[in-house]
Amino acid sequence: MRTSKTDQRNSWILLVVFNLAILIQLIPARGGPADDQDRDEIPFEFFQGHLIIVKAFLPGLVRKANLLIDTGATATVVNRELADQLNMDRISDGGVGTRASAFGAAMKVERVVLRQLHLGRRVISRPCLAAELPWKEVDILVGLDILRTASLTIDYQKRKVAFGQGFAAGQPVPFEIVQKLVVAPVKLHGLTLRLVVDTGALSPVVYEKSVEAWGQEVSGQKRVKLVHGGGTMKARQVTLPDGQIGGMELADIGVFILPNQDGNPATDGFLGPASLGLETIHLDFERQALYVK
Repeated sequence: MRTSKTDQRNSWILLVVFNLAILIQLIPARGGPADDQDRDEIPFEFFQGHLIIVKAFLPGLVRKANLLIDTGATATVVNRELADQLNMDRISDGGVGTRASAFGAAMKVERVVLRQLHLGRRVISRPCLAAELPWKEVDILVGLDILRTASLTIDYQKRKVAFGQGFAAGQPVPFEIVQKLVVAPVKLHGLTLRLVVDTGALSPVVYEKSVEAWGQEVSGQKRVKLVHGGGTMKARQVTLPDGQIGGMELADIGVFILPNQDGNPATDGFLGPASLGLETIHLDFERQALYVK
């Protein structure tokens, strides 16, 4: 039986349409923001009740490295003991120097090269700092030089850190970058303060000069010591009856007040979200917006 040219052409058209239909079914459907499918989720553990620790592979280390996710640090810092153990390359720039760390304190640092750090699906090689961190259990403090390369979500309820856009809930709070730190407006007991969003801090920390208007109204004052990337600092702890971040109301807020000599003139302090009862915080670095839930 002979096949006409018309029949052959119709069969060829049907074959193309059939293959195209299969191809369309194989293309994954995408929903939400364009890069939602690229979210890179990493489980974390709490250290000292509020510090966010994720595990990562680092060549030369027989165990997984403990990484502290700290949005209040401008630079990534390798614990000097680990840098020595792995014989990390030093960058010669005049030897050991000093650098301002959390809350404006100084710490002795040197520059090293971090190679092949596996943070989720990313493999990171870059210059960073080496210093003696106050926590022996922490191998690397991961700062904004790495964290701000993608939008960041911290889910305190599910204990997961996610890199990528994802879905943001709640009212956006615009933030600005000040001295390479994320600074957002937060209302505490009638005062609107410019606070560094700092996941390394347990509670909000403010400078005395910025909250003089509170006077003696605040309750529960006591003397405490704060531990941070640069060591320890003395502070007063008080309890505030009210506060607000975006559209979220806060109550009974524990706040640390630092002496004026430790103040940073560019900000009013630090926002430590861990003690505020938040489910999630989302930092959208592209739109410079903070979301809390």
